[in-house]
Amino acid sequence: MSEDKRIRPSDIPPVANAFSGAIGGAIANLAVFPLDLVVTRLQVQEKSKGQEDDEEVYEGVVDALKKIYRSHGLLEFYSGAAEDTLATTATAFFYFYAYDILRTRRVQQIARRKDGRKPGNLGVVEELGIGTVAGMFCKFIVSPLNNIVVRQQAQGSKKSGLEVARDIYREKGVAGFWTGYSKVVLLSINPSLTYYFFQLLKTVTIPRRRRENPSSMELFFLSACAKTIATLFTYPLILSKTRLQAAGHDSSAREVFHKQGVQGLYQGARGQILKGFFSQGITMMTKDKIARMIIYIYVIAWLKRR
Repeated sequence: MSEDKRIRPSDIPPVANAFSGAIGGAIANLAVFPLDLVVTRLQVQEKSKGQEDDEEVYEGVVDALKKIYRSHGLLEFYSGAAEDTLATTATAFFYFYAYDILRTRRVQQIARRKDGRKPGNLGVVEELGIGTVAGMFCKFIVSPLNNIVVRQQAQGSKKSGLEVARDIYREKGVAGFWTGYSKVVLLSINPSLTYYFFQLLKTVTIPRRRRENPSSMELFFLSACAKTIATLFTYPLILSKTRLQAAGHDSSAREVFHKQGVQGLYQGARGQILKGFFSQGITMMTKDKIARMIIYIYVIAWLKRR
């Protein structure tokens, strides 16, 4: 099959794209979960004078890895992994599904006005708007699971997900499972920023003839770099949301800034950026591989029917 006639991941239905994205997200989540747990604990810890030598106070990612392993062993790094992987898989599926449908329809509308010529990129406002709506939709669905996982990670809880769910319900009722959702709504701009920067980096770095079929390494690094840029913009909100879900009380960015300065707004940011870099890169690279596998299955099935 020639390069110009090669079937692309965008040629398959939204459900297939969503499925490939969900599998990619699950694989990436398992790969970086220990780092995710460390980042959560760095974000929610409250250090004070005289605590510097406390075994449960972490000075950074490496220090946290060492102390958690020394105190609790290897299995502690996967506390809540099953629930979190389920939440990540669901998030990726619903996000990619909603994003693909919304963006495809918008591109088709523009193409009809331009004699069938599809735009390489949408405008900044449109890209961010589509990503934000898709993010709000998927986060609403998986918010209960996310709240359970954050508590397990932050508290080092030996409780099962069901037991943590009961605790949340006793404390706040059904609404407790959507704790932090107002901040999640604001954070819905993070994946849309990521996809916007991804499209922008792809346009700048990859020749037009190959733009729809980048290599696996190009996908990995462009996705990972886009996620890094987006995380730098939104990290104070990420920190505030995590603290609210873990402890049940809100620490606004303004409060954190007054108490700890700019450094406080980016507590645990290095780990978050590192986690996002590898997670997004692995997700998009795996998603592409699975999407292409689905395409080939479609082609084989179609040829057999002829």
